[in-house]
Amino acid sequence: MVENLSRHITLLLIKSGILKDDDIELYIYAIQYLFLIINPTIIFTIYCIATDNTLIGLIEVLVFLLIRKYSGGYHCQSSTVCLVFSVIVLITMAWLSSVLKPSLFLFIALIIADVELVIKGPIISINHSVSDTEKKYYHRYLATILLLLNILIVITSLWHLYHISSCISIVIIFCFLLHILCITKKNRKLYY
Repeated sequence: MVENLSRHITLLLIKSGILKDDDIELYIYAIQYLFLIINPTIIFTIYCIATDNTLIGLIEVLVFLLIRKYSGGYHCQSSTVCLVFSVIVLITMAWLSSVLKPSLFLFIALIIADVELVIKGPIISINHSVSDTEKKYYHRYLATILLLLNILIVITSLWHLYHISSCISIVIIFCFLLHILCITKKNRKLYY
């Protein structure tokens, strides 16, 4: 669905003279990528505004993008599935952030997630080539980001800003879950 729409838009833009027809596949990919970023963000923003969780939503998106950039993780095989999956993950994290308060269970899950992300991260798709130097760089940044986020979780908990500490914790745990999806037998050959 997203692929076909991207192709259709690209062909319309080429026909109208806005784009040149020398790199059609690149244009299709770029438009498809825009859809995959913009659509979940719009749907998630509407959800956050409707549930009066705009601050949590903003924190969630920033933390998720930051961790995901350096940790890697699961990628869907289809753009349409990616679109739906992204919206479901974002809304689930926001909902859990508004419902869950810091607890021993959340703390234990956070520690497990931190350890796994630092040990296994980054998990890179075979479709995206990364040098060993880049992988070490990503790993170092990931460990630093997780350390700073965990300090922020402690500070916000001490200040009784439980929604913020829960939000950051849940995002880290979800990034861990996306790592786990990569190492299942079915997906293991797609990541390194």
